[in-house]
Amino acid sequence: MTAASAALVVGILLSATPQEEISAYEGAGNDAVALSWAEWWAQTEPRSPYGHLEAARLGLKLGTRLDMVDWHLRWAYALAPDNPRAVHLWGVLEEERGDIQGAREAQRKAIALRGDYVDAHRRLAALAQRAGDWAEAEKELRYLIGAGDGDTGLRLQLASVQERSGQVPQAEKTLTDLHRAQPKNAVVTRALADFYGRTGRQKQATALLKTLEPQKKAMRSLSASRR
Repeated sequence: MTAASAALVVGILLSATPQEEISAYEGAGNDAVALSWAEWWAQTEPRSPYGHLEAARLGLKLGTRLDMVDWHLRWAYALAPDNPRAVHLWGVLEEERGDIQGAREAQRKAIALRGDYVDAHRRLAALAQRAGDWAEAEKELRYLIGAGDGDTGLRLQLASVQERSGQVPQAEKTLTDLHRAQPKNAVVTRALADFYGRTGRQKQATALLKTLEPQKKAMRSLSASRR
């Protein structure tokens, strides 16, 4: 009996739900056993999409057996065609296969089914950047930032997208606002300095980079001993 099979037997005897077992094993870093549980769930409840969705998600996470992921997602989609998670995961599968356009279409559909699906918005933002669709990339990044995600990386991506699409003043504002909010963030400081360098303002770039240099400690003068 394999370790995964033994874990299944123990879980069944303890009457834990498949979702509880999947969460526990995945949380412990044992994705292979979590996947075994998801596949068992899909087999024992074939008319439910949830085991299929978990098996597909874990298969994508492990990065193996894309044919298995395809099979589970087709079942999930047949059982719940309007499930945004199924459509989102199909988009991730298409991305893994190298079909960027198919992946983008799937993520757009997932967002149409559930407008606040953050994972789908994130994937679509990244895919749009890969495709050079700066308008869609900016739209998705602005959604994520406006939804309350103050992630510095997203704001840096927004500045990059704005610059690449020819919106140089807007890119500068995004970077200067970010630097004003995080003046000690080395990544942000370098990004703004690099921007100044690309736009012909080397003095400003140099001045910014100097702020990252370690400050020299002033030496305290010592009075002569009177002893």
